[in-house]
Amino acid sequence: MTKKINLPNFNFKNILIGIYIIWYREILIYVRNREKFFTSIFLPLLLTLIFGTGLKNIFPMTNLPYDFSEFFFSGILGASIATLAITSTMSIVWDREFGFLKEILVSPISRSSIALGKILGATTTALIEGLLLLLVAPSLNLHLSFISYLMSAIIIFLISFGMASLGLIIASNIKKTESFNIIIQVLIAPLVFLSGAFFPVNNGPFWILKLSHYNPLTYGINALRWMILSQKIPTNIISNFTTNNLYVSLLICIVFDMIISLIAIYRFKQIR
Repeated sequence: MTKKINLPNFNFKNILIGIYIIWYREILIYVRNREKFFTSIFLPLLLTLIFGTGLKNIFPMTNLPYDFSEFFFSGILGASIATLAITSTMSIVWDREFGFLKEILVSPISRSSIALGKILGATTTALIEGLLLLLVAPSLNLHLSFISYLMSAIIIFLISFGMASLGLIIASNIKKTESFNIIIQVLIAPLVFLSGAFFPVNNGPFWILKLSHYNPLTYGINALRWMILSQKIPTNIISNFTTNNLYVSLLICIVFDMIISLIAIYRFKQIR
């Protein structure tokens, strides 16, 4: 007489429950880490309100056909959420270093659900930061309608999801938090500086403009600028400091998110 073995039932409901559990844990890690929560909001605000205002006086509207602080705000917003989304995947390295990752991997939750939960958790933390930073827009004389605020939130989600997936790929190949920090710093610097977050890449050297076309963050920041600034700045001026229009930028963000997330899930499944 053979003994019946009850295998885990991997139906759709169980998959959603698994994703939710991992996602909820990531949110708790972010919210309970008060220092990280505070600095993730404070530093972008400091750069926007102080550094951006200072540059506004250096580059007044007599020299530029737009307000530089408004241009700077959308760039800082995109760079900040991208940085937070990538660094939030460090929890995988922590879990691996302290042995908790092995317990998750042998649980009835599928590895795809774990990977999606991690990605969505990092995406949500960056989305929270982005929505809070958007509340500062009126202080820069940027008054967003409800539709613009909602569309900006969708763009923030797309940027965060792609960057979180990229962070998951990196974290899946690293076993020490020190190594993760070094690699992330090396990665984030070119991503941000070649995205046009701080200056229009169209006005830079040809090689910077060429490299920016291969930078996924460029298209996310382009989309943010079109959505946030289009109500105040004419479209012909916005096109002068963006590499693509809104629809092309959104399409590239969506395609990138789909490809990079599939790669991230596949790489996470290879963890031993």
